[in-house]
Amino acid sequence: MSRVSSSRAVTEPNPADAWVVAIGEDAEPASSPASHIQFDVCPTWLELAIRHLSDAQVAQGARIETWRDADEHSKTGALEWEFGASIQAIVTSAIAVDALYAVVQTRVSLPQSLIDEWRDERTPRYIQISEVLARAFSLEPKNQSSVGQTLAEIFRFRDLAVDPSAKMDARILHPELGVGVEWRFVYFRCENALLIVKATLRLVAELAAAGKPKDADLQKYLDALWSSVEPLKNANALRAQAPDGPTNAHQA
Repeated sequence: MSRVSSSRAVTEPNPADAWVVAIGEDAEPASSPASHIQFDVCPTWLELAIRHLSDAQVAQGARIETWRDADEHSKTGALEWEFGASIQAIVTSAIAVDALYAVVQTRVSLPQSLIDEWRDERTPRYIQISEVLARAFSLEPKNQSSVGQTLAEIFRFRDLAVDPSAKMDARILHPELGVGVEWRFVYFRCENALLIVKATLRLVAELAAAGKPKDADLQKYLDALWSSVEPLKNANALRAQAPDGPTNAHQA
């Protein structure tokens, strides 16, 4: 039987009693064993994040043009367009991190005491992910700190997208327009989406390229991940210039 080839598929042997299910008219099981194909969704979510970022950049250009002399209804529509594309770029970036974490955590054994501590103290997700990545890749303290800071920003925006109750109807100054708008139009705009997507791709790419896991299967996964992620770094949407960090409310 010919082997299925994919840059995003991690191939693992099946148990002796596992079989390929042939999809045909009778849907009868095939008679030969095969390898189990595990589809890696991390690169897929990164691609989606870049695609939504590209949409956000188009929306940003339309918003700039619309804001010059259009009516208020059109201006609001332009803000909504940029908001919708930007929030999707940011959320899909966070999902890409979750997808990476889902694979890595299966190869890391955590002390039960640490798991209990996280549960009892409701430790933020980004801290848990940072600790697992540090253990899996034997990160030095300074590198773990850098990973933790990046994850904190990614998940800060992701959490606002999922549960914005803390902001509610707050209005803040839009740093590009110089007028007061709903907070979501400031946080979820193209500029911040670009920062989050670039930070996420850089994080995944650096771990895939420079990570030093002791687990041989995890190293194979990273090799396959790198082959999928490395081409994404040249995406046109990522070439735009951005400041050093996402804009906070007090900076807007």
